[in-house]
Amino acid sequence: MSAARNGGAASSGGSTRPRAIAVRGASRRPLSRAGRRERRRRRFAGFLRLAVFLLLILVAVWAGARVAHAGGDAALYTGQRYVVQAGDSLWSIAEGEYGDGIDLRSAVFEIRAASGLGGSAVQPGDALTLPYLGD
Repeated sequence: MSAARNGGAASSGGSTRPRAIAVRGASRRPLSRAGRRERRRRRFAGFLRLAVFLLLILVAVWAGARVAHAGGDAALYTGQRYVVQAGDSLWSIAEGEYGDGIDLRSAVFEIRAASGLGGSAVQPGDALTLPYLGD
């Protein structure tokens, strides 16, 4: 049957035109009010799912950070309080608290920064913050 069509078209002397291919959405009619409402509802539902997903990710990250820092002594992260005794200096305090395993110059600098000291002079009764400097 296709041979008869091809033969008939070719024998008529005219050129054969290619068949039109239907393109989806090429002749879209405007959506009705109900169709627009449905599209709007689907878009809103997709946006809502995205917002819930992002909220769950945020909560998971927050909870993970809380769990990671839950253990141990809080002074480990915030520093210890030290009250200066008679005869103490920042060098002797740093040596006594941190030992020989750390550079004492950096320990003195960190104590001054954490305690808000302008100089290295301390008086008996001053409260210092001894920061965590690692193991």
